[in-house]
Amino acid sequence: MARKAPNSRSGAGGSRREALIDTAARRLNREGVRDTTLRDLAAEMNLTRAALYYYIEDREDLVFQVYRRSCDLLARALGEAVAEGGSALETVSRFVARALGPGEPEMARLTEIGLLRDNHCATVLALHEGVVARLAAILEAGVRAGELRPFDPDIVARTVVSMIHGVPVVLNYPFHPVPLDPGVYLATLQDVLMQGWAGDRNRPLAPAHVDLAPYRARQVSAFDREALAVARREQIMITASRLFNHKGIDATSLDEIAAELRVTKRTLYQHVGDKRALVTACIRRSYGITDAIEAEAITRRNGRNTIAEAVFASLTGSAQVWLWEDIAPLRVNLGFDALAPEDRQDLTRYAQGLGENWRGYFTALKAAGDARSMDLDILLPMLPTAAAWLARGAPMTDEAQRARIAAQVVDVHRLGLKALQSAS
Repeated sequence: MARKAPNSRSGAGGSRREALIDTAARRLNREGVRDTTLRDLAAEMNLTRAALYYYIEDREDLVFQVYRRSCDLLARALGEAVAEGGSALETVSRFVARALGPGEPEMARLTEIGLLRDNHCATVLALHEGVVARLAAILEAGVRAGELRPFDPDIVARTVVSMIHGVPVVLNYPFHPVPLDPGVYLATLQDVLMQGWAGDRNRPLAPAHVDLAPYRARQVSAFDREALAVARREQIMITASRLFNHKGIDATSLDEIAAELRVTKRTLYQHVGDKRALVTACIRRSYGITDAIEAEAITRRNGRNTIAEAVFASLTGSAQVWLWEDIAPLRVNLGFDALAPEDRQDLTRYAQGLGENWRGYFTALKAAGDARSMDLDILLPMLPTAAAWLARGAPMTDEAQRARIAAQVVDVHRLGLKALQSAS
């Protein structure tokens, strides 16, 4: 992601350690943990390997320092936004601007938290939860004061933080036909968080129900050998995706996946293949689930559902699947750097086709008065970032609760946070 020269917080005028963490964060966002080697990092910093170890103990310590600094930057941005005073809506807008503005150090997405030692992992999670809790308290006060529309403050706080963490993901995404301008993206994100993309924020929707049962782990007869083989492969991908989502791809070994399934590693090879093949299969399965939900909700919608209701159903269905442990598709944008070149090209074409579909849906929404006029090159890649935090899962058994959480997440970008106008 293109950035201006770091400000006084890091880089020039700051410590060499901060410059190292800045560089590491950018490389981790762009290349992932697997392809960010200490050798390449030392070369970019004009350091010897020995000098690099003056600042870090090992790769795990580097990732920890990057993740901790990212949480510290987020906390500082929120603290500075609060210190300036103003309404809850103004505080959120300043928070986003201070976290992502020009010259600010780039925050790393916390995708490989499973690489960290237990005490380091606990530190990062505690810092992250501290930011979420403080933001939730600000949002709750705004709802009580009537400045913000009614919503669950904890769900919305996690969604806003998820969208902030999603910025380096989107700006480094390989599927854009042209590079995205960070400044335009930031302005659009602030606009969306204020008032959403909906054409009429007061218009109620009755979204069609999306049946998620077909994507859940299947129960088959022990005597149907062909169906049993398919079910075993599906269960391997579900388990692997869930562990990849929770811990990170590099942090999850085939041995861990096999142990979770109570099978041998040989079984994984027999049904799916090596780790690269498994990651590829998980990505394809994730895209397939998205495709099927889109087709059911939008492409094959009946005449009783408007395009707005169909789009809302597709977005909420795609968010809700992450809350089912027996569906657990791989998180959006995860694992692309691990693909073989031919698979990368194939999935790039698929993702670009999916983007064209959604461009058509939003064009239809605008024609029906159900969406504002917005830059779809910016808006569409932003939408999945709102629900990315759901991929880490949450303990629950109530289907209605899952649907409620998914709908509230989607409404962050559909309606924004600003209070709705009273009906006259």
